[in-house]
Amino acid sequence: MDDSEKVASSSRTGSGENGSDPTRPNQSETTHAAPVAARTPEIKPSKIKQLWQQSGLDVFTVLMMVKGSLPPTIAIAIYQAPAVAAHYSTLGYLMAIFSVLGMAIMPRGKFIQTMSLNVLAICVGAAMNLLALWTAMQARAHTKRPGESPTAYSSSASAVCALWLFFQIYIINYARIKRPAFQLTIIIYSIFTIVSMSYGPTFPNMTASLSFMERLLETTLSGLALSTGVHFFFVPLSSRTVVFKQMTGYLGCINEMLVVQTKYMQSLESLDPIELHAKHVEEQAQHAKKSKKPMKPRGPLDTPASDALHGTLMKLLELHSKLGGDIESAKREFAIGKLESKDIKELWKRLRFVFIPVLGLSSTIDILRRQAQRAHWDSTDLPQGETDSNRRQVESVHRVMRALHEPFASVTENIASGIQHAQITLELVKRPKAKTEDVEGKAAQSAPGSPAFAEAFRQKLESFRKSRHLTLERWCHENGHQLPAGFFDQPTEDAVKEEENVPEDQRRQLFFMLYIEYLLYRAGQATLNLVLFADQTQQDGKLAKSRLILPGGKTMRKWVVAVFTHADSSKGDHLLEDVEDGARDSVYMGQDFERRKDPEHLPPQNAMERFGNHVRGIPAFFRDPASAFGFRVACATMSVAIINYLHASQTFFQRNRLLWSMIMIAISMSRLSGQSTYNFILRVGGTAVAMVGSYIIWYIVDGKTAGAIVFLWLWMTCAFYLVLKVPKLIIVGILSIVTSVLIIGYELQTKAIGIAASESNGQPFYPTYLLAPYRLATVAAGLLVAWVWTIFPYPVSENSELRKDLGASLYLLANFATLAREMIKSRLKDGTGDETVKGTHGYRLEKSRNEVFTKSLMLLNEMRMNSAFSKFNFSIGGKFPHEEYQAIIECVQRILNYHSLMIYASQSLTSADTPESERSAWSQDFRRLLASVSTTANQVTSTLSLLSSSLSNGQPLPPYLELPQPFAFVQRLQKIDKGILSVKHIAEPEYSVFAVVQICGVCITGDIEILAGHVRNLVGEMDFSFQALNPSENSLDDQRADMVAKGKDV
Repeated sequence: MDDSEKVASSSRTGSGENGSDPTRPNQSETTHAAPVAARTPEIKPSKIKQLWQQSGLDVFTVLMMVKGSLPPTIAIAIYQAPAVAAHYSTLGYLMAIFSVLGMAIMPRGKFIQTMSLNVLAICVGAAMNLLALWTAMQARAHTKRPGESPTAYSSSASAVCALWLFFQIYIINYARIKRPAFQLTIIIYSIFTIVSMSYGPTFPNMTASLSFMERLLETTLSGLALSTGVHFFFVPLSSRTVVFKQMTGYLGCINEMLVVQTKYMQSLESLDPIELHAKHVEEQAQHAKKSKKPMKPRGPLDTPASDALHGTLMKLLELHSKLGGDIESAKREFAIGKLESKDIKELWKRLRFVFIPVLGLSSTIDILRRQAQRAHWDSTDLPQGETDSNRRQVESVHRVMRALHEPFASVTENIASGIQHAQITLELVKRPKAKTEDVEGKAAQSAPGSPAFAEAFRQKLESFRKSRHLTLERWCHENGHQLPAGFFDQPTEDAVKEEENVPEDQRRQLFFMLYIEYLLYRAGQATLNLVLFADQTQQDGKLAKSRLILPGGKTMRKWVVAVFTHADSSKGDHLLEDVEDGARDSVYMGQDFERRKDPEHLPPQNAMERFGNHVRGIPAFFRDPASAFGFRVACATMSVAIINYLHASQTFFQRNRLLWSMIMIAISMSRLSGQSTYNFILRVGGTAVAMVGSYIIWYIVDGKTAGAIVFLWLWMTCAFYLVLKVPKLIIVGILSIVTSVLIIGYELQTKAIGIAASESNGQPFYPTYLLAPYRLATVAAGLLVAWVWTIFPYPVSENSELRKDLGASLYLLANFATLAREMIKSRLKDGTGDETVKGTHGYRLEKSRNEVFTKSLMLLNEMRMNSAFSKFNFSIGGKFPHEEYQAIIECVQRILNYHSLMIYASQSLTSADTPESERSAWSQDFRRLLASVSTTANQVTSTLSLLSSSLSNGQPLPPYLELPQPFAFVQRLQKIDKGILSVKHIAEPEYSVFAVVQICGVCITGDIEILAGHVRNLVGEMDFSFQALNPSENSLDDQRADMVAKGKDV
């Protein structure tokens, strides 16, 4: 077994609730308090304070809730003016609903984009529906019998309107799946179309049709205009502001991670795995007495500190993926500010360089955990030899952690100060008040935010570098390796007599120590670069005053193109997201992901064959899952609309307001059925709560207009909490708002225009106590129809979508592994060029690496959320293997992290500063070694691609699958030079890089083996054994299931 396998592991990751929320409360407090937190005990907050913190409410969030509720409140209030009521007539309450869907709470860049699409869609919809009404009027005119009333029922007009409604709903919902960025726009278009085509059959001529369409268009645009006005004039929020808030939280999470990491490492100085295991057993016994639900199993080194680190890492990963999408919106925005788009881009680049080594440091927990699990550190039933070996390993961990105690705590505090300095200098947080004592002293001159801080930070980082040398010298002395004085300042190999390699156990300790120290030092260097960038930005005068910032022409062209292509299809860029969308819908996987070579057709060779390919595109369009979803929504809508288009039931449709059942279908219908029952109940429950709220709103003020408007505003303000803070319940929040507006808005509309005018559209007036149940019934009926058509004629399971999403994530991971191999080889051969200069090979590789990494994180975070919601599914048959899917997600995240670390460490191998003639023989041997691992790297890519295809298509794995062999860097080095890992080479700059690469390489191959096992458990493996050929025998899967049920080891 390779020595690094005994320390190899993986980093835990996840997504935390509100982790990427731009409204996180004062993230700078975390940053300022970080150095102190490492030294002072935490004071547990009260229950009320804990609930308040969990709610995520702060002044900014409350203001955004108020902002969202203002447009519909203004719409209802101005409708009370007689002139406004006379102009909008019975369509007035629609103005309030469209103002809600305008989403005034969006950041400016996203709002302008979405509002532009909304206005364009409404104008196109008005033209399309006018054409539909014209054809309907022509049908009425050509089939009208002599002497018939102009408003009499016309089957021809109804049939034409029905066809137009079906066609439009089908097409726009096809676009809804193909372009997730259009979801809000398509909902608005759907409502506009449904209203137009519902009233269309009742119009006698085009004059009435034009009058109605003009009022509907004015009502819709007025609602959107109110939303636009509130957006720009009440607490204006730019995408840049959101990004800067997220960056503040991002830095705070990095700081918090280092603090918790320090605490965990300090706890390992005296941790006894056997005692910890006994404590876990006791906790499980107590839990079993209180609950029948089994307690989550605990690992041999799992402590509250490791859980805290895991939670902080989840927040950091979610923030990282969120920032990746929001940066683009900030770069496209017209704004008055100080930092230009290129400055924001460079700042994000510096933050990523701090993020990667911190991410690598978090994996030390799992490196130790894997070794503890492999050697059974927490077991007392081992032979004496293994027990003694485990004791020595635990003691070695204690020694390493004690040796790193002081340096780690010191650098963590310095990095926290550097982060605080960058935030103060870039004006992300307010400058703290200076202390009255020693204001002009040396400490104040080098405090965060002062001009001399960068130089002081550089000196502290240099002190840490020297302390690293002292730590290594102490380790060599304790393990019998004598180094001459000043060896690290002027390393001479001849001064060290030892020629043999370091023994295996000692080398394991050394690599682990070098791994931690290297990443910690690189984190300090990245923080120094961030500090220097902040100081340089200030010196250039960019922070002196605000100015008008305009995006360049190229940025605008890319923005326009991105709106109508997959490049802008990330859900991270849009507030409204469908509850049951697959994660692949939120991330553009690239053209090659869906492109398949046709095994039945050769490429076209002439014009006729090319024309034939276009003809074949027609059935391909109808086979598309997006087309199937559009057809479902159209059928669901028509199942209610048909009541309006039949003579016997048209009056019933109008009188009982079934129009809103159709609108609820357009708003709430989703593609996947995995959570359909759960969400149906949830949405009906939210509508019922809105009905009860409407009773309170109306009758608590005895129907007085002013009081009803105030309480309606308060209700909508509270409902916007779901929209802002609970992404998966956005539709529930919107339905609650729409239902309350339907009830209260209609009652206030009737008071303004009178009962007679209100009943002119064929809908009788009902008092609130009757209208509210009617609205609930119509809304619930629409939700029920949407639910039925989601599972009929066949359901599209969310579980199968999660499987395909995992296949897509493995595809991205294979892509990332290829980029990692290419970047490392290019850096070793000096073939990348300057990675900061556009057009160079290194720049393109780095850009691709960043895009794939961000997409992978977004995909993983979406899958974690969908996987968590899969617990609420109503399964028929066997249970959903939630644990297997969760394990695959974690494996993918770990492999992604370790590839990122290898790429990051390879930056130290770029030889622009060290010509080849000046490199040592050890350095040249090391470079030749890394350049020779392409075979294993290719196997990694090939295996990941095979696993991706198997999961995506649900196909079993081939038998006798050969997994990638370990990179075996140590063995390869020893073949080149037997004494190449001697401590006499420990001063080589690449020695620490080698430790990082060695651990990462073994972790990658180890996790691929685990990953393949989980995939095999899900999709199976082709079995050509005798049992597979004999139908009378039980299948291998059945045998294994029986053995597991009997408690046997398979």
